[in-house]
Amino acid sequence: MWATARRLLGLTTPLLLAATSACGGSGAVSPLVATPGPSPTPLAANAIDATITQAYPPPWGTEVAIYQNGALLYARGYGLRDRGLPDSWIDLPNFWNLAQPDVAYGLQRGPFAPDANSLYDIGSVTKQFTAAAILLLAQDGKLSLNDSLAKYFAGFPMGDQITLLDLMQHRSGLIDYVDEFTTKYPAFNDAYEAFMQSGQTDYSVTVSDLQRYPLDFAPGSQYEYSNSNYLMLGLIVAKVSGETLGAFLQQRIFTPLKMTQTHFGDYGPPPQADIALGYGDFGSGVVRRWQWNLLWMGGAGGITSTVGDLEKWDQAVRTPGIFTQATLAQMFTPSPIPSANLGSYAAGWFVSSLDGRRFVWHDGAIGGYQSINATFPDSQLDIIILTNDSTGTAPYFLIPSLLNAVAAPASRTVRRSVAL
Repeated sequence: MWATARRLLGLTTPLLLAATSACGGSGAVSPLVATPGPSPTPLAANAIDATITQAYPPPWGTEVAIYQNGALLYARGYGLRDRGLPDSWIDLPNFWNLAQPDVAYGLQRGPFAPDANSLYDIGSVTKQFTAAAILLLAQDGKLSLNDSLAKYFAGFPMGDQITLLDLMQHRSGLIDYVDEFTTKYPAFNDAYEAFMQSGQTDYSVTVSDLQRYPLDFAPGSQYEYSNSNYLMLGLIVAKVSGETLGAFLQQRIFTPLKMTQTHFGDYGPPPQADIALGYGDFGSGVVRRWQWNLLWMGGAGGITSTVGDLEKWDQAVRTPGIFTQATLAQMFTPSPIPSANLGSYAAGWFVSSLDGRRFVWHDGAIGGYQSINATFPDSQLDIIILTNDSTGTAPYFLIPSLLNAVAAPASRTVRRSVAL
């Protein structure tokens, strides 16, 4: 089953790649909480629109926001966050065994446009927050990035030689539980079933299965993106803090930053009305994608958010506040082992350059959704894209054109990374 699931769900790893009522959007962009800034010229706005609609032609539902120095330069919703009924589903049973968001939240269905408050799954952009949780615990003196994985979870091959920093920078050698449970190591099928039977709280079978397999390489010797690294980091946050990763993030990051539309494991407490539903096209027309289990994705990809909340996050990691200057320096210190063509991985961020500009970013792709949080810290320019086109162009590829529309730099070449 999982081999078929992998093909249809599009499981990927890097190097492939305003409401009119309580229940619907009108297509007008709700104002974001930001200081108004200068708008792009009409020519630049047209270029932004052309870039987005070429990559995600309506009715794919996409929300884009561009900020500089915390001021909103441009925001627009495109297409539909909900295409309305009837739904055509991906040709696969709902093996996640979850109620879909429209059912779970009792959503009114219809052809509703996205707006600035539309909630999307952000996939691996989650890793920025998981890494930040580890850094906050280090800042508190409750752990060290030099601690070994074996200190918290005994039994991993060479676990005494894998540090938390290795996990954070994808240098552990752990296989990828998201990718591998569909192909090479089908035991993760049983791990998921055990997770569901536990009420979605017990990852012990997943951890035990990870311990069964040899490392892909000696710890610290190579870079290889693996969602298992961030699953384990999230579980370590829970062990050290005494609360779940979601509760820790809520207390230490989401609440202090007033990220009221950011949630771990779901779309937040009911009622929620402005949720983007996930879609894809595998060659025979657009279909709904089954909602992935965000709790199972954990620290690797379990967060939902909005463009405005992600901008609050981008502002928070620029200057000391909930993080000290030393913690921020660690957050953006790149690994000594670069990832091919993508720069180097730091703490939930890729650190690279684009047309001579320092470029810090992470993207995500999870069933039904793609995302990117792209920042140019020296000019404090942020470009955030959330879309429910899960099988189209990776948002990463759009950044050069959008940057050109705002800042008019010289031409450049980039490559794709899709994480999750």
